[in-house]
Amino acid sequence: MIKYVLLFLVGTLWGSQYIFIKTALEDLDPLDISFLRTVLAAAIMALACFIFHRRSSRPNTPSKHRSKWWLIAIIGIMETGLPALLISYGQQEIDSSVAAILLGTTPIFTVFFACFLLKQESPRVGLVLGVLTGFVGLVLLFGLRAQTEIALDPISGGLILTAAVSFAISIVLLNRVRDIKPLPLSRDLLIWASVSLLPAWLIWGNPTSLTMTWSSGLSIIFLATLGGGAVFLIYIQLIRISGPTFASLSNYLVPLVGIILGISAGNEQLHLSDIIATVVILAGLAMTQPSVRADQDASA
Repeated sequence: MIKYVLLFLVGTLWGSQYIFIKTALEDLDPLDISFLRTVLAAAIMALACFIFHRRSSRPNTPSKHRSKWWLIAIIGIMETGLPALLISYGQQEIDSSVAAILLGTTPIFTVFFACFLLKQESPRVGLVLGVLTGFVGLVLLFGLRAQTEIALDPISGGLILTAAVSFAISIVLLNRVRDIKPLPLSRDLLIWASVSLLPAWLIWGNPTSLTMTWSSGLSIIFLATLGGGAVFLIYIQLIRISGPTFASLSNYLVPLVGIILGISAGNEQLHLSDIIATVVILAGLAMTQPSVRADQDASA
């Protein structure tokens, strides 16, 4: 059950980030948020790596990093750099709960890339049915809520859907760097993401006129720590335990957390469709659990 514990932990941490992004947008523009949270997360991971990983590093770790630096760079950009920018811009015109719902399409794209395009995983019936059932829950959630909330801005929605595709590709590629330890891998991924965001921030951001209140500053700190470096480590471990497709199912929990936080903050109302969709999504997650016979066949 450890993979389900990690799955719910990842979904909770990522689902909570959208309300903090919305808060930070009151003082900062999307580029400022994307760059600051990423570079701060990279610095924290570098410090953690220096403290905890130095004594336990194996002699061949640097050679692994050198031989796969280009792959790590691509993953870092597609997992953190590009999505952070797309999500921040997309959230300027849509609610945090809707952004979280759109990102819930990530498992669909992950199944396509991992099971059918790159053949990294076998399309197990229970897993595919669970992904599709979870997606039905998201469609139900989004479709019924759309009747009571503002219309979706197509450009903003397209930006966040593009982020979902980028997430899916990076999840599949992370499965190809399993021989690198999670802590230095997280550090390098975040460093590459910071490097990719730096030129855009210097040109179009506000590097010389940043102004932050306590609320936006604390939001950035959360996005860089629990919503950045920490959840990145957990996510890498989840992928290595369960595979990219199952790990991507955390995106089905993200909108639920986003909505719960929105309701708790008093910004949104609870609808009956939310409860129904929650049941459907949890049923989809339950379908992904392999049967005892399947486990025995796999071990054999």
